[in-house]
Amino acid sequence: MVVAAALALAAPLWAQSPKIFRDGDSWVEETTGTLSAGHEFRSFMDLGSLQVQGNSSQVSYVVRKRSRASSEEEARRQFEQLRISATKVGDAVILEGRLLSRSVNRLSADIVVQIPRMTRLVKVETKGGNLALSSVSGSIIGATAGGNVKLDMLSGPVKIMSGGGNMDASNIGSDLYFQSGGGNVSIDRANGQVIIKTGGGQVSIGMAGPTTVETGAGNVTVKKCNGDLRASTGGGNLNLGDIYGSVTAETGGGTVKLASAKGDVRVVTGGGAVELMKLGQSAHVETGGGSITAQFVAMRSQFKDSMLRTALGNVVVYLPRDLGVNVHASTEMANGAGITSAFPGLTISSEGGKYGPKSMSAEGMLNGGGPILRVRTTIGQIDFRQSQ
Repeated sequence: MVVAAALALAAPLWAQSPKIFRDGDSWVEETTGTLSAGHEFRSFMDLGSLQVQGNSSQVSYVVRKRSRASSEEEARRQFEQLRISATKVGDAVILEGRLLSRSVNRLSADIVVQIPRMTRLVKVETKGGNLALSSVSGSIIGATAGGNVKLDMLSGPVKIMSGGGNMDASNIGSDLYFQSGGGNVSIDRANGQVIIKTGGGQVSIGMAGPTTVETGAGNVTVKKCNGDLRASTGGGNLNLGDIYGSVTAETGGGTVKLASAKGDVRVVTGGGAVELMKLGQSAHVETGGGSITAQFVAMRSQFKDSMLRTALGNVVVYLPRDLGVNVHASTEMANGAGITSAFPGLTISSEGGKYGPKSMSAEGMLNGGGPILRVRTTIGQIDFRQSQ
């Protein structure tokens, strides 16, 4: 009874007879069709790339099947293995492409669909082809087993998963969720919350809202984040621009660079250098073997307890000349001058022989004291400088 009711509600496809023609070394079957618009559009393809564009008053599509068969007769047999159906069930338009055989190895397909921009929900899936969506204002859910993903001019929330392809997005008006088994991710602009997970690709973001990035091995670049940022990579570098919130950054062995941050900053790297500029509150940094440069611009009311620690490398700290802070600094095996300071409030002491390794420490209250700043290197030099 349920099946009969669904069939009764299903509207048939208005499609032209397919055209078959030769294109280079391939045979092509082209079919076009139209349906009245619905509030939802759903598509599932066993084979082929799918492109959805929101610039039509109804639903129309073009399906191009492509075969590298040696004859038209053989190509026709291959074309029959991919069955395209289009129906309207209730208020949902459904476009499907089902393979009758899994042994087709010289057949491909490209599907281009036009839908109304105001479609409330778009749900698309392809088992191996690329996905492209543009000019849609509703929610989007998509998946591809291994193809690339390209998005542009989308107003609603977006969630897309790919088994391993590259993922690109620009002009996203709301939240964005990207997950890839190993491809690169590039986002030009996303106004909402952004979550990116990739097994090992590079990640590049121009501008986004609050952002979380996880990659198994690639580099991460974020130019601007209008909120809190969490970025982690198994071994790549983290290149972070202006962050208008807090920062949590972790890498298994790469460098970390930060242009500015309004909130608290926490950085952990297994062995890379760390460079943090224009810090508006606090910084907690640990590196297994790299230099640390930290520039604090926080006012007295903003600065919080901070800690900078490296096992091997020099540490340079820039502080505002009027910042109140309690300093505790030490180096077990000092290089060069050991510990130097442009501030008069530090007491620097050393232990060790004239020609052998020496340890040094510095203690003191700057400008009457305040939150604690701990700085430590096992082998290296520490330098306190005044911000310009």
